[in-house]
Amino acid sequence: MLSYATETRDSIERYVIAAIVDAREVYTDQKWLVWADHWIAGRDRSFASARKAHRMTREACERESAEMADRAHDGLESDDIAFGHTETAAELAAWAAGLALVAASVVPDPIAGIRRMEFALRTRLASIRTAEGAKSIRPSLAGRAVALARRAASMLLPSDVPQTARL
Repeated sequence: MLSYATETRDSIERYVIAAIVDAREVYTDQKWLVWADHWIAGRDRSFASARKAHRMTREACERESAEMADRAHDGLESDDIAFGHTETAAELAAWAAGLALVAASVVPDPIAGIRRMEFALRTRLASIRTAEGAKSIRPSLAGRAVALARRAASMLLPSDVPQTARL
């Protein structure tokens, strides 16, 4: 039963990531693209961020629908478009964000916070530049920061709880 649940969760996650990657190819809103990158990397898979991304794309869909209705009203739409509705980039992005919204956990994920802290530490430590000729101290600082983040993550995991109680 546990392996079936894990396999199902993994396949849902792969499906959501595939939808986001497909939408990234055509949708160009920078805020949504940043959200998509964070979701794919696993840095922010929160319900709140998925809801915000979904809301942004639904508003873009409404704007596109209003523009299409104005063009149809003005008679500017060609006869080819009348045969079928093609999915717009905003609709594709809204679909991907909606899937992420459904798959997102409502409960805050403390491990995601640790991943964000680790990413921020690595980014900041990578930007530190030492004077020319001086010995670089970045590897030791980065190693300490990563060790601190891993230690914090291990303290947050309920390792003392028996496996049967975690289900």
